[in-house]
Amino acid sequence: MLRSKRGQGRGFRQLVAEELEILPLLNLFIALIPMLLISAVFLQVTVIDMHLPPADSAPAPPAAPGLDLSVSLEDGAWRVEGRGIAASTIAEDADGPARLGALLAAISREHPDERDIVIVSTPHTRYARIVAAMDIARGSGWPDVALYGDASGGKP
Repeated sequence: MLRSKRGQGRGFRQLVAEELEILPLLNLFIALIPMLLISAVFLQVTVIDMHLPPADSAPAPPAAPGLDLSVSLEDGAWRVEGRGIAASTIAEDADGPARLGALLAAISREHPDERDIVIVSTPHTRYARIVAAMDIARGSGWPDVALYGDASGGKP
């Protein structure tokens, strides 16, 4: 008996309608998109309004030099110095903080436009002493206190 080739199933293809599997691709996007968003750098671009003087205008007069007030924390004393004022040394005793506060308040009244004071300390100055000097300065009308560490220990 002879069979046809068609009956043996060699040349016959069965067509099956399958859906495309995109689930692995979606999983990749779900993991990749948040990672890219987290690693992205967002930059805020702004425009700065600048009002420059015309080129033919006269240059501004130089600003008057400031007071440059400083309180140096020396061994057992405070030294108050500044441009245009006499240097004063106040002993660090029981009424020393009150005298330092009164001196700084008087200087603040004489120079109402000045707001800056510098506390000069050595590397061996105790932190509590620096904070106390800052508190006295702020309480005497000097809101902007800066710190300066003098590595020479106050010696030129």
